[in-house]
Amino acid sequence: MIRRLISTVALVACAAGYTLAATERATFILTDGERKSGPVVFHTESRENLINGMLNLGADNGKEMTFPVDQVAVIDFVGGTPPASELSALPANGQLLALRSGQTQQGRFVNLIGGDTVRWTDQRGAERDIPINQVSRIYLNPQSARTAFNYNGAPAAVGTAGQTQPGAVQVNANQQWSDTGVDVKKGDRVAFRATGEINFGPNQGQNAGPDGNGAVHNPNYPVAVMPAGGLIGKVGNSAPFPIGSNTQPITMPADGRLMLGVNDNEIGDNTGAFSVVVTKSGR
Repeated sequence: MIRRLISTVALVACAAGYTLAATERATFILTDGERKSGPVVFHTESRENLINGMLNLGADNGKEMTFPVDQVAVIDFVGGTPPASELSALPANGQLLALRSGQTQQGRFVNLIGGDTVRWTDQRGAERDIPINQVSRIYLNPQSARTAFNYNGAPAAVGTAGQTQPGAVQVNANQQWSDTGVDVKKGDRVAFRATGEINFGPNQGQNAGPDGNGAVHNPNYPVAVMPAGGLIGKVGNSAPFPIGSNTQPITMPADGRLMLGVNDNEIGDNTGAFSVVVTKSGR
């Protein structure tokens, strides 16, 4: 059984001068599969939940439950079973934030602030505060999360010999190129199956599926003939090529590492991600 510390609110307040309040509720799914639910509490003038490596939940009996952060696999704000697209985005290493909009983002959990906010650092190192009412789950330990949700798909998996494996490569819209982990040779045939939607800017209408947004073109995009936000690929330092929703095998133009990205020349304000299953079938 995972070690859990229980302390009364009075004890915490007297010992450290903490204040206690709560708004949103969460379920901590522990690395041994146990689930504990309660209000998201916070303490100290900085209004933090994670203190000295310990995450905290309020309890109905007036006490507070405290858990070592490395023994919490998932912080779940909505309950139920996550969609397959969310679970398939779980990385082999690192952490994942899932939004109620269906978007996911790799990065690093920082803290829960004020009982209603997630503090998160994205892959570029930018720290941001996100309202809990926009967040579905925070995956702190992806491998334990797969076990908890009985998900057998491999992270960022790639099919071989024409067989598609479970799992997918997550292509974050705010990352110039995402590594598929696949090395190809010139002439290899590789198929892609992409799902999801990204935003290539902060304004309404700046969204795109794998084929891009046909209303927006720019000759300065990585693939000039493709609309904004579409799924693209490249091999090593060769020229990028369009992929989109096409599921037919594409002949690789060079030897090297296969990378995936979105067709945009300003990625800093992008959000969302595509989930792409890659199937390498040889020549």
